[in-house]
Amino acid sequence: MKSIVCTKLGEPSLLEIKDLSKPTISDEEVLIKVQAAGVNFPDALLVQGKYQIVLDPPFTPGNEVCGTIEDKGKNVDLPVGSKVIGLPPVGGFAEYVSLNKNLVIPVNDDFDSLAGASLPINYGTSYYALKRRANAKKGETLLVLGASGGIGTASIQLAKVMGLKTICAVGSDKKESYVNSLGADEVIRYDQEDLKETAKTLTDGKGVDIVMDPVGGEASEQALRATGFNGRHLVIGFANGSIPKISLNLTLVKGVSIVGVWWGRWTNTYPNETAEDFVELISYVNENKLDIVPKNVYSLQDTSLALENFLKRKNIGKTVIKF
Repeated sequence: MKSIVCTKLGEPSLLEIKDLSKPTISDEEVLIKVQAAGVNFPDALLVQGKYQIVLDPPFTPGNEVCGTIEDKGKNVDLPVGSKVIGLPPVGGFAEYVSLNKNLVIPVNDDFDSLAGASLPINYGTSYYALKRRANAKKGETLLVLGASGGIGTASIQLAKVMGLKTICAVGSDKKESYVNSLGADEVIRYDQEDLKETAKTLTDGKGVDIVMDPVGGEASEQALRATGFNGRHLVIGFANGSIPKISLNLTLVKGVSIVGVWWGRWTNTYPNETAEDFVELISYVNENKLDIVPKNVYSLQDTSLALENFLKRKNIGKTVIKF
């Protein structure tokens, strides 16, 4: 099988395509023939050795896939040929991947593979953040930082399903056009407007109820200052590359909460609740409430380019590798 292999930590251009043997499986595992694999910003950090978890090469990155079960262990109930979404710890950027049966989510045979590979991390994280960490209520206002990225676009779409109003912060005409196509209610341009003041104006001085923040940097404090009383600032990540140092007096005088969102830890700690969230997300797709269409579809040969676009902040929307 063909597989992307990180043989040396560094820039994505160092990644190699290698012919490897298909993975073997245990009694508790399945072998998935991958049709599409999701690509995320942490993948780019992982191959550089800059992620929270540092792996020793060689390894194959990628931890969200969609495909069919090629083989299964004797303790697996799902039949061979079933279409599934998989969450391998690593190994997703390959034609085949093996993983534990508990990391597999069955879907209908007609479930779009590109949507399936796009759903777990971006939509899973955003849904967990809004539903369980922010306790979002219908009618509340959501400020989305980095709104044109994977987390941002998932948040915009899920906000519509959950009845939230969205204020989307972006930094270019192209990104503004894209978030508008997803149904953004309001747009703030980082490059043209003051984030805090514009958000305040758009909420008639009240401030936003929730901030979705995968960006970090200077924008984080501006967004926190734009929250209203009892607001919730959801910390997803630091794509900006800078971890902000927040003045804690802001949480006191504004009555706001800074809430950490570590979806990966959540999935391992609360598997039953995670499964419940996935059932709901998949039902939104099946009921046409949620239309997941990745903007960037690459071949395996162009994986390095896909990761470089994350690091250069050129990425708009969800990115997948199609096999």
